[in-house]
Amino acid sequence: MPPERSSESSAASRGEVSADPSAELSADPGAESSVEPSDASSGDALSGGDSGRGELRSSPGFELLFLLQKFTTEAERYSEVVRRRHGLARNDIHAINAVVEADRTGGTTTPGGLRERLVLSSAAMTAVLDRLEASGHLRREHSAEDRRQVLLSATPSARETGREMFDPMVEHMLPVLADYGPEQLAFLAEAIQRLTTAIAEARAELNARGVGREGVGGEG
Repeated sequence: MPPERSSESSAASRGEVSADPSAELSADPGAESSVEPSDASSGDALSGGDSGRGELRSSPGFELLFLLQKFTTEAERYSEVVRRRHGLARNDIHAINAVVEADRTGGTTTPGGLRERLVLSSAAMTAVLDRLEASGHLRREHSAEDRRQVLLSATPSARETGREMFDPMVEHMLPVLADYGPEQLAFLAEAIQRLTTAIAEARAELNARGVGREGVGGEG
């Protein structure tokens, strides 16, 4: 087990923040909804009010899902603050992250593949790509093997913007992870990877049933 952390650090890890970090922002340059996720709504999404879910709620690990949801909520709040300060829309950030990740791992990204990943309509995806290309964050180029195929790549500007946006968060998180040994980190990595796969499988199952496909547009 990791050593005990200070009460202040423990409070932060439980998501007990004193104020909404984006409250100082008066306008949203990303031209998207300014409604942010809340701890209350996240908890309600999991707990629900159906007494028939008792079996799920009594399952080992169910309470851990609440903690993971809080982690996701805080990460989204952080992303909201930094993307507004850089004048980027929410889907701009998701698109840049996806393309940079593909570039880093030697993969390729097409507009169609990115549209499916972000769950956007063709029109919304085109708007995102037009905006990011105009701002110098992404490039659209024809494949050398198939001129009909368009490939997306991140520019040095996108990578630099990403570092400016997320390095402060990483600098706060790495000391927390440093409290854990290699075996514990390996366990966490495996658990997170498996949980991520489980969510992807749940989404694929919904898509196969046609749930949520109508009216998919998304914010620019």
